[in-house]
Amino acid sequence: MAQVELKYGKDPELKRLARNIIKAQHDEIAFMNRWMAKHGGK
Repeated sequence: MAQVELKYGKDPELKRLARNIIKAQHDEIAFMNRWMAKHGGK
């Protein structure tokens, strides 16, 4: 949904929020991938 807001949204504040959400999720996914690699996940 955040990516859709970036592509089609008009409100600068909502676009900023969408960018923050995407970055936070990217960071969380990277953390989980490192955790899974360390703990024998796929």
